[in-house]
Amino acid sequence: MLRQQDPQHLSRMAVYQSHLVSARQDAIEHYQSTLDELAQIEPELIRQTQKLAESQARLSQRHASLKATRAERDRTLKKLNAAINAKDEKLRKNQADRANLEKLLAEVVRQLSDTALGLAGDSFKSRKGKMGWPTKGQMGARFGANRAGELRWQGVKILAPEGREVKAIHAGRVVFADYLRGQGMLMVIDHGDNYLSLYAHNQVLYQETGDWVTAGELIGRAGTSGGQAEAGIYFEIRHAGKPVDPAHWCRG
Repeated sequence: MLRQQDPQHLSRMAVYQSHLVSARQDAIEHYQSTLDELAQIEPELIRQTQKLAESQARLSQRHASLKATRAERDRTLKKLNAAINAKDEKLRKNQADRANLEKLLAEVVRQLSDTALGLAGDSFKSRKGKMGWPTKGQMGARFGANRAGELRWQGVKILAPEGREVKAIHAGRVVFADYLRGQGMLMVIDHGDNYLSLYAHNQVLYQETGDWVTAGELIGRAGTSGGQAEAGIYFEIRHAGKPVDPAHWCRG
């Protein structure tokens, strides 16, 4: 006014200034409100961040645990597969050994079919349940027990210290005394009337094919021949080529 400016212009400027001040005040208030909201949200954000960090730690721990479990499972599966392969290999070996033994015994039975033994004294059949075991020891496998897969024991396995005496259970003639794959040092004795007794895995044999033996006579010593892990002998009794339970024939 002192400068004699237009009053209307001054009025408009005053209005503009008022609007600017009001807008500035609104902006300040909005900014302050935003700051207040952020101040309220910040603790919650911190809590959520902590929860996420804890969850991440738990997930990392669980992941590490699952990774360790998977590694252990893989190791277990490898061991199981190795065990299965070893079991299959053992089964194949046992089947091959049995086939080898059956072939030998079939040939022995064939050769004996035309031969009369003519033993004096009590017959083998009459001594059923009265004969002694070929050696003293612990029963490692019984007749008919599962051996491997579908294979079953056709005789008994007697565990005994290496070198323990092995004796003939009855009088007869030795029809085989030699090494046989899977059976080691093997002796087969013919007792007449289609009865045979078989003694495998001996350390040494004291009789030869064609020798006559008496009941209780020393014929060998317990051993591990034929690839056995434990010392002893494998013992069978057969009638007409078929295995029978030795426990029905030997006492004690």
